[in-house]
Amino acid sequence: MRKRLEILLAGRSRDELGALESLLSSQGDIQVTSRLMINGNVDPLEGAAPLPDALVLLVGTHWEAELMALCERPAAERPPLLVVGPKGNVELIRLAMRAGARDFFSPPIDDAEIFHFLRELARNRRDDPSHAARVTAVINAKGGSGASLVAANLAHCLARQERDTVLVDLDVQFGSLPLYFNVTPDHGLVRALESADSLDTLAMEAYLKYHPSGVGLLASSPGDHLSLGEVPETRVEQLLAVLCQSQEEVVVDLPRWINGATACVLERAEHVLVVMQQSVAHLHDAQRLRDILVHELGMLASRIEVVVNRYDKRSDVTLAAIEDALPGLSLQTLPNDFKRASHSINVGSPLHEIAPKAPLTRQIEGLSRSLATRQETDAGRGKKRSLLGWALPGRH
Repeated sequence: MRKRLEILLAGRSRDELGALESLLSSQGDIQVTSRLMINGNVDPLEGAAPLPDALVLLVGTHWEAELMALCERPAAERPPLLVVGPKGNVELIRLAMRAGARDFFSPPIDDAEIFHFLRELARNRRDDPSHAARVTAVINAKGGSGASLVAANLAHCLARQERDTVLVDLDVQFGSLPLYFNVTPDHGLVRALESADSLDTLAMEAYLKYHPSGVGLLASSPGDHLSLGEVPETRVEQLLAVLCQSQEEVVVDLPRWINGATACVLERAEHVLVVMQQSVAHLHDAQRLRDILVHELGMLASRIEVVVNRYDKRSDVTLAAIEDALPGLSLQTLPNDFKRASHSINVGSPLHEIAPKAPLTRQIEGLSRSLATRQETDAGRGKKRSLLGWALPGRH
């Protein structure tokens, strides 16, 4: 662990950078590096390797391009951000929040405030190095494989582990996750997407429906009429950015359709769970999905995990056959407990509430723990290829 907090200052005014660098450098436990952004450079973090512990961005006339460059980076590639800019620019502040800003200061900077911010940052990084929200995407290899059951109960398990957890049902037309918790969203996903460019963490609370377990559900409300093709990917980006500021876990149940909106989630996801069952048709579609994720979207295989639902060791499609057909992907199994799974959905209670000791419940709990402890063999620390350019030729 580094003993000193490493801070990157970025801006376009040499004098302002110099003054702030002198102020911060007076602290013996802070290492300060300044970057003068010239020659058309708009990304404050371009070429920064390894990433600093925090970025202090002094915005100027090009603030929109600079903050958008940060927004376009995956959450794991954005260090904690402090933005320094003029007072009264509401759009600037909103965009700064989308970029993950922890705070916003206006000149003249109060010394005590910025030192407090940096001290809290250093303390939080020592106590919790995984401070960024972890995004887990769950998707069916073939329709009806059980992805929604896995997503709902995975989120419930994470909440029971005292993790701040939000479950997002991105199927805006046929999403069924509210049934799994016996709740009805009042102001749900569609309205949140419509307001995404003005949301902050406090405003987001109005769109979440909480289950007594602590799971916050973001799903379409009754009467919402929208197709996934009508959802601009920029709105999904904005929504995820706000959720990742306030949560520890974000679980997204994805519809089985890869486009710009779903690619936004896949780009941010630390883990992608592909749920399938043991049939030739499921295996065929799982192969196609893997090819899309790995070869067309450039996703690392270590981020993808296959969950074989309703596993039957006597099936003609064996685990060995699945491993051969899906090389490089790790496999987990969930036992066939159709009766309990159906009852759980019909009564709107997660599995742990109706059958805490059932093998299916325990396996999903094990899956939730494995996500927390699983090591990224690729380290995922290099820059990820953007998925959005492939999904849609133009940005909305």
